[in-house]
Amino acid sequence: MHDTQPPPNGFRAVPRTGVIFVMNEAAKSGYRPDDPSWANLGQGAPEIGSLPGTAARVDQIKIREEDHEYAPVAGLPELRDAVADLYNQRYRQGKTSQYTRENVALCAGGRLALTRVVSTLGRSHLGHFLPDYTAYEELLGAFGTFVPIPSLTNSTPSARTSSDARSTDAASPHCCSPTHATPPVSSCKARPSQPG
Repeated sequence: MHDTQPPPNGFRAVPRTGVIFVMNEAAKSGYRPDDPSWANLGQGAPEIGSLPGTAARVDQIKIREEDHEYAPVAGLPELRDAVADLYNQRYRQGKTSQYTRENVALCAGGRLALTRVVSTLGRSHLGHFLPDYTAYEELLGAFGTFVPIPSLTNSTPSARTSSDARSTDAASPHCCSPTHATPPVSSCKARPSQPG
């Protein structure tokens, strides 16, 4: 999992796990994204070519000078509103509580999202489900403010994890990704109470 060269002074060897490991090994075997003899089935890679019967792909975007600035840390308010609306439509119909932009934070990738969540947590125990996004344990151990507690789920991959499948450890926050196949999309839910 490591390169043969030792890391430079002051750095530690970081294991390649999950998608990073697989993509690195595939590249060693000749994988290139533009090679039609290969298919990337493990990274959630989008189809970037033209699709018959669909609108033409956007290939240019005009950006105003002020839009080159950093976006707000939690994401653009309009996009956060759209994400909250989508989740309300899909998962919150008929429920008294509805999500707003205040329930949504957007990040450019799973590790950044995890880093933001984890950096807000104080000294505690934090559980994570196995099998799941392999960055969890590495990231959780790096902060040093809490103890990572792996919890086994049942062997059937699922976007949902029932309370029966969760560990019976103390009620601690648990991090999980919605599916095992798409690690960049992550969320953190407190256990055992669930919103109504």
